[in-house]
Parts: sequence; C-alpha cells; structure tokens
Amino acid sequence: MNKMKLSENDIIELLTENGGKFRVNNLDHAYNFCKKVALGHYENFPVASVAIPSSIRKHFYSIYSYCRIADDLGDVVGAKNKQLGLNLLDYLAECANNKFKCDNLNPLFLALSNTVDELKLPAEPFVKLTVAFKKDINFSQPESIEDLLDYCQYSANPVGELVLRLFGEYNQATKVYSDCICTGLQLVNFLQDVSVDIEIGRIYIPKSLIPNITIDNFVKDKNKFILFNSLNELYLLTGNLFKEGEKLLKLIHSKRLRFELAMIISGGTIILEKVVRLKTDVLFNRPKLNGKDKIKIFLNALKKWK
Repeated sequence: MNKMKLSENDIIELLTENGGKFRVNNLDHAYNFCKKVALGHYENFPVASVAIPSSIRKHFYSIYSYCRIADDLGDVVGAKNKQLGLNLLDYLAECANNKFKCDNLNPLFLALSNTVDELKLPAEPFVKLTVAFKKDINFSQPESIEDLLDYCQYSANPVGELVLRLFGEYNQATKVYSDCICTGLQLVNFLQDVSVDIEIGRIYIPKSLIPNITIDNFVKDKNKFILFNSLNELYLLTGNLFKEGEKLLKLIHSKRLRFELAMIISGGTIILEKVVRLKTDVLFNRPKLNGKDKIKIFLNALKKWK
C-alpha cells in the first residue's frame, strides 16, 4: 500500500510509546511511513512531488507528515477530547525542542530527527505550529485583524519557513515575502471555509469586522447578516499580501520552487476572486476550483515564473 490516511485512533497510537503498531527499526522504514502518510493526506501531492527534487523529497515527506498529524491533533483528536489533544501537542513540542530524539522506534520522530540533523532545522517553526493548533482547540474568535494576523504567524508562516529551509533558500529577505504568501493563503482559507467553520463553532473573521455577529445568532439565522461590505478590508488585505509575496519569486534560485510558488500565489488569488464574487453566498457555499480555473492558475503561474 503506497498511501496511508491516519484515523483519530491511529494518531493517538502513533504518539504512544515506541509508536505503537507503527513502530519501526530502521530509518528507511521510517521515511517510507512518512511518505505513505503524506501521499494519503495531500490532495495536490502529484503537483508538489514533481516540484521537489528527489534528493530532498524524503525530508518533505517527514515535514509534511508532522504538519498533517499536528493539524489533526487540533481538528480531530482535540475536537473530541480536548485535554488529550492539548497533551499530545505539548508532547510534539517537547520532541521538537529535543530535535525529535525522543523515541527512536517511532517512525515520525526517527525520520524527523534525521531530517532536522541533515537540514539543520531549528525547533521554532515546529513548535509554533503546535501553538496554533492548541489555539484551535481552545478556540476564541479573533478580536481584531491584528489578532488574526498574529494567529497566522503560528499557523501558516512556519510552514513557509520550513519549505524555504528545505530548498536551501531561507534568509531574512525570503522569509518576509514567504510570510506574506502564507498569511494570504491562511486568510483565503478562512474566507473560503466560512460555511464549514461555522458548523464546528468557529468564526475566524475578527469581531471588529462583524461586531454584531456571534456563533449563536449566526447559526440560528444566517440570512439576517450581510457580510460582504464588512469583509472588504479583509479582501483587500489578502490581495495585497499576495501581490507583495510575488517579490519572493525574484529571490528564489530553484526553478522548481519558483514555479510551485507561482502556482500557489495564482491559485490563492483566483480563490479570493471567487469568494468576492460569491458575496454573501459564501455563508452557505464553499468556493471550488473547476477545470477552467485550474488552467487559468497554470497559465498565470507560467507568466509569473518566467
């Protein structure tokens, strides 16, 4: 089997002593486990796998698996058992601070330990992700746009930093523009998923933009509220972040990474356009990309890449 989608119980067992039923006894098996997890969870993986050189692909698998499992601890495990989710995220952070040398029979930690050593990765981006997912478990609607952007510093920007480091493209200049792209993507995701997040009791749109809307009255009668004009500030901010993030393309040496980033920026921009066109319908329908959108994304990315 080349793919593996971990269930809630699988994730809990993986993070028990020695990795439970997933325990391995060598590094190759550990990386193979991460590859299966990555392939089983990442919807757009065929595109991304082409962009990633074979020499660093195993490290991408381990990093992506960590991000996916940590995210599931917040959204899946923590949703059913709050304290367990928080405890396991604390455990991940502890392992990250120890360069993942916490359990050499656990496939995730064994692979990550090697990745961290070979790429000389710092603990901070791994730890920041656990902070974001703990915030999801203890969810509180952001008070302001500044609060929302602060959340993105933990939930999205660390992923961009890890990708830059993976490709050997990390420096202070590239980090600034990478943060713009990652924050823009996170904001688009929140805007795109308004209807989905409401069903699980979350509104990521800041209270300052929608002061009279709470989870309770939103769910009771969505039709009463017209959000479009209130969200213009967020739409403009997101679009400007993508425009600023385009400057990263000129600083990236890797042609593969540059094209992948161009695809990401183009895709995020088109999803934002669809959200804006939906207006208040975004309360009920999640915008989706169709075949024409994907062609447009590719062509736009090609223009940015050249």
